[in-house]
Amino acid sequence: MDEIKIFLVEDEFVIREGIRKNIDWASQGLDFVGDAADGELAWKAIREKKPDIVITDIRMPFMDGLELSRLIKEELPQTEIIVLSGYEEFDYAKECIRIGVAEYLLKPISREDLLARVNVLADKLREKREEQTTPKVDPNQVDRDKVMDFLRFGAAEDADAFVDELVTKTGDGMQSQLFRQYVTMDIFYSAVRYLDEIGVEKEKQDTLTVDLSVLEGYDKTIACLKSLMRRACELRGFVRNTRHSEVVDKVLRYVEEHYKDEELSLNQVADHVSFSANHLSTVFHQEYGQSFVKYLTDFRMNKAKKLLRETGMRSSDVCYEVGYKDPHYFSSIFKKTQGMTPTQYREGKGV
Repeated sequence: MDEIKIFLVEDEFVIREGIRKNIDWASQGLDFVGDAADGELAWKAIREKKPDIVITDIRMPFMDGLELSRLIKEELPQTEIIVLSGYEEFDYAKECIRIGVAEYLLKPISREDLLARVNVLADKLREKREEQTTPKVDPNQVDRDKVMDFLRFGAAEDADAFVDELVTKTGDGMQSQLFRQYVTMDIFYSAVRYLDEIGVEKEKQDTLTVDLSVLEGYDKTIACLKSLMRRACELRGFVRNTRHSEVVDKVLRYVEEHYKDEELSLNQVADHVSFSANHLSTVFHQEYGQSFVKYLTDFRMNKAKKLLRETGMRSSDVCYEVGYKDPHYFSSIFKKTQGMTPTQYREGKGV
């Protein structure tokens, strides 16, 4: 659950310590962020920490609870206030209502009753946050293409920085538990699909897990996402240096045998090695340092240059011999890659 920040203002030391120490705030999803003995000291800390709920005594030296409440509501209107008073006076209660205080509680109050009142306010704050952020649960806030690019090419040591950048771009969306769940599971299933595609064993994929309970808290969700991306990169690495190299060798052999086929394409080669076209494109680039299309073009151009140098074949015949069906297109590609036309290359004998 989202943590709600609590700040306590109480001039009586025994009461302040009792509230601070004798309530297990963390187990309730509450973060006790500080306390102060009077309004003046409290106001400076409250402006800095911006608590969600302030519990304050009404009578204190230097600045009382009513004046402190006025300042809070003027500058931090979203902060809820619980006033503790030893005086059952209508004027105090009426002024608290006018200021916008949420609760006016009479001392003495048990820690159980105080915690119950705090939890009611905390639940309302969480509901309000959810209402404010749920319209922002937009799948397009997370760039799936960037996630997939990182899964393909990213390094495990860069996972933390990648997640931080990804989260920053979602704005306030990650404050919503619903949005956090959506983002985390979307990335999880993207990683599983990718690892399955590249042939990571099921047993190793099972180490890629998400504990749904951690998604209740913002910080735990971020840590979960970082761990998820790091592990996915590590699992990808297990297959890259073995199976991928073998696959690329098969691709190179296949090109050597079929480069004359004008229909030769990435899809055709991918079918031959039992990979998807996208996956093969990624693997080939990772292992060979260039795209498949560029490799095939360079391979055909080198074959064409050899024929132009060593035979008397016409340029149009060379075109067909190296897998192109349009002589004009072949000539255009040759000039673009070699800096001269096939005829100029032949006349220059390779210059």
